[in-house]
Amino acid sequence: MKKARILLFLLIISISYICFSSLATAEKRSIFVGDLIELKVTSQNITIDELRDKFKGFEIVDIKEDEDSFLVTLRSFEPGEKTVKIENKEIKINVKSALKEIKRDGIYEGESMPVAARKSFEWKYAFFILIGIFLVTGGFNLWWLIRRRKKTQIDPYGYFKIQAKGLSLDDGEYLAKLTKCFKEYIETVYSCTIRGKTTSELIEEIRSIPDLQLVLPAVQNWLSDSDRFKYMGITAGTEKKQEFLELLLELVRKIDYAKEVKS
Repeated sequence: MKKARILLFLLIISISYICFSSLATAEKRSIFVGDLIELKVTSQNITIDELRDKFKGFEIVDIKEDEDSFLVTLRSFEPGEKTVKIENKEIKINVKSALKEIKRDGIYEGESMPVAARKSFEWKYAFFILIGIFLVTGGFNLWWLIRRRKKTQIDPYGYFKIQAKGLSLDDGEYLAKLTKCFKEYIETVYSCTIRGKTTSELIEEIRSIPDLQLVLPAVQNWLSDSDRFKYMGITAGTEKKQEFLELLLELVRKIDYAKEVKS
């Protein structure tokens, strides 16, 4: 679970970095002397005459009204950076000299297509990205809490059955994993530590538990038979694995029943 959270965190950082980088390094095209520059000015408090006055340092080719905005097409034959202030926004247009910026062997040909002026960073996109990250992390945490709650609502016996029956019979380590499920069940119910212990050490550890007295011989036989297949190079077929599963399920059922009767 901890690894999954770390991976999700790294994924979010990577996505954020890519998005911000793509926004910050969006394609920029130099504006040269004579190029057509197309601007969209959004304002409800400015008129066409005021726009003409704002851009008097340029040659205004065309101005069109578009609902609550104006589409201004202009150009300049003087190189240099010019700043136009409209309300609380500044538009900076840097017009470059083609002769200085571009090395050409032939005659210079000016741009015939409109060129967008440099725009300030759109913070609304960053806001949308942060909202997306919040939704992803929030959804993940909600899913994890629901899963954890469901897991805590299942008693140890029910959880053991889910884990044991969920193992694939084609798994080469099937018996080892089945034994691990049994050990985890015993550790959870009786608060003892038996993982990593041999069969004889395990039996010695649980011998003093009253609930296990009646099934202790059967548990020892099951573990010993399982050890033969695990450590003596004997291959257990699908039917044999199924037999081990059914025997263990019955043993754990008896243990759980004894525990319930006692409580």
